[in-house]
Amino acid sequence: MSSTPNLVDTISSSLSLSRYNREQKTEPGGIHPARHVDEDDDLTIRPRRKSPPKIPKQHVITNTITSYLSKSDSREEVVSVTINISPEVSFTLHKPLRNRSSLEVNACEAIQDLMDAHEFFKIIKNPQTESYKDVLPFLITRRKKFFKKRLWVVRATLKAMSGEWSTIGTSPSIHEEFSSFSSIACSRFGALPPVDMLIKLSVEIQTCARVNIDAVPMGRLVQIFNCMFEDCHLLLRSRTIAKAAPRSGAAAAKSAMERFLPLSGGVDYLIKFCRNTFPGPEVRYQWTDRSYFED
Repeated sequence: MSSTPNLVDTISSSLSLSRYNREQKTEPGGIHPARHVDEDDDLTIRPRRKSPPKIPKQHVITNTITSYLSKSDSREEVVSVTINISPEVSFTLHKPLRNRSSLEVNACEAIQDLMDAHEFFKIIKNPQTESYKDVLPFLITRRKKFFKKRLWVVRATLKAMSGEWSTIGTSPSIHEEFSSFSSIACSRFGALPPVDMLIKLSVEIQTCARVNIDAVPMGRLVQIFNCMFEDCHLLLRSRTIAKAAPRSGAAAAKSAMERFLPLSGGVDYLIKFCRNTFPGPEVRYQWTDRSYFED
């Protein structure tokens, strides 16, 4: 592993998530430019465009690492990611300085960032790690503030829709509403009308999102959030949610759930990617040069 103990500087460019799939342009050395992730970035695990050849779903990989290593959504807490292709595949991690006037504060934060990244990639490459369920405890304990914010946003957007379901034009049958996922929907909820099924899914997700993560044992938390992830996946397969009008309550709920899902399916994909890409026991990554401070 090529993580470095040098302390803190930042670069002005950071991860470009959507552009990475739209434009396959590389700068000298095979390094893709990056930009900071903000609240409007789409963290869906479902690629919106055909993935570039040989390096599939880059945005899934970068979004997932960003989600697990960022302490919050504020600009100074976001860890953005660049995928380097040449001379060999590796990750470069970037994070802005939080307090440019205090060397001591920045040094402590940089050391914590280094430790967190080391632990995260160690878990990802551990042969005993089978799925996101094995990585979720890291997120809950090391990124509690970030995780609580994600839960709150999902819960709030779905709660805001409580009085809207009956006014939304759902499909007349469960098979049209969920298409190829209709068998799963029927096995979960029987012969409920589509609108009642959507309401029940929404309520189940809100119930899971209200859990007090400070008071529930870790094993139980993993079970609860596994159910929540599955419900979010199913609700996003709803024709009503998928085709939600821009700026509608359904569109806001869709965006919130899509940004939540890299914490599950995105990790599963990252685990497979790292095992296929890095044959050794470690993931190749490094932080940008952070050894000096900007004025």
